[in-house]
Amino acid sequence: MKLGIVTYDIARDWDLETLISKCEELGYDVVEPRTTHAHGVELSLTAEQRAAVRDRFAQSPVELWGLGSTCEYHSPDPAELERNMEETRQWIALARDLGARGVKVRPNSLPDDVPVEKTLQQIGKSLAALAPEAEAEGVELWVEVHGRGTADPRHMATILSYVDSPAVGACWNCNYPTDLIGGELAPGFELLRDRLLSVHLHDFYEPYPYRELFERLAAIGYDRPCLAEIQHSSDPERVLRYFRQYFLLLTGQAK
Repeated sequence: MKLGIVTYDIARDWDLETLISKCEELGYDVVEPRTTHAHGVELSLTAEQRAAVRDRFAQSPVELWGLGSTCEYHSPDPAELERNMEETRQWIALARDLGARGVKVRPNSLPDDVPVEKTLQQIGKSLAALAPEAEAEGVELWVEVHGRGTADPRHMATILSYVDSPAVGACWNCNYPTDLIGGELAPGFELLRDRLLSVHLHDFYEPYPYRELFERLAAIGYDRPCLAEIQHSSDPERVLRYFRQYFLLLTGQAK
């Protein structure tokens, strides 16, 4: 398994050149720039700027894995839902232009006074409507297992049951304790194992069963990146060196 980095939050202050050069130096294979950070990989990029970003990654061993949007589809307000749908289309186009594999999207909540099943169905059907557009552009949508209530793997499985497309799948988010059903990792993981397209990792000192997670990922032949989404630090290079070494140890890749 490759190791990557989400700029949220450890690399939020790095411009694009710093981000790429630091990943090269520290041994991180892929990056997922999260919107609003200093890297500047945003929807506002002109065609010329998009070409420049794509060329810069082409010159580096570091892969632009995906784009970290904040698009979400749980709002009961039709206008807000359509705004997020349209913004997702723009992120898909940006990913296409930059040569990124996918776009990270998410649910963020279960709105009060709305039946849970109705919200899950709305999210799923919204993703199903976006799937053909993503497929046409050669882009994937990674639905982060995220949000109040929606972080439950059982709810994510329900959401994805409405989407019959290989271009839409889950981004496992290592949420503690909501990933654990009855205190166990296996039930939730098994629900999503066939739909996993990306993985976000958090700080390894958390009481999360990371070793078991990596064993389960290896058992299903997961060969996509795992990306560090960890807290900001005044010495990010040092933290990221430790994180990489621990990742190699936990995954059995350390020499």
